[in-house]
Amino acid sequence: MKTLILCILSLSESYCQTNDSSVNKKNSTVAEQKIIQNNNRIIGNWFIPHNADINITFNKNGTFIFLDYNSKLEKEEILKGKYKLNGDKLILIYIDRPKQTFSFYRGSQGDDNYYIKKGNYYFVKSSNH
Repeated sequence: MKTLILCILSLSESYCQTNDSSVNKKNSTVAEQKIIQNNNRIIGNWFIPHNADINITFNKNGTFIFLDYNSKLEKEEILKGKYKLNGDKLILIYIDRPKQTFSFYRGSQGDDNYYIKKGNYYFVKSSNH
C-alpha cells in the first residue's frame, strides 16, 4: 500500500498529514511534544519590573491568570482565559473580551532571558519558575 504524505512547512513549525494512521499518530505525538517544549519557556509567573502588582501566570494546561490595572475604571482586574504560543506570537484569548497578541522573544547579546511585550506592557519571568 502506498502512503500519501502532505506536508506544510513554515519558518517555525511543520505539519504533515498522511493516509497511514500509524504515521499520523506518530506525527501528532511529535507535534504535541514540540508544543509542550515551546510552552515550557512560558509556563510560570511573569511580572512588570518595578510594578509587580501587574503580572501573568501561565499554566501547563494552556490557561492564564492576568492581574492587571484598568486605568479607565481605576481598579485592579483579574483576567482569565487560554493562551497560544505560535513562534514569537503569544495570543491571550480572554473569557470576557477580545484576544490580544503580544511579542514573545529572547534577549540578545548574551541575554538568555525571555520577554513578553505589547505597548506599555513589558513582562519578565520570575526567577523562581
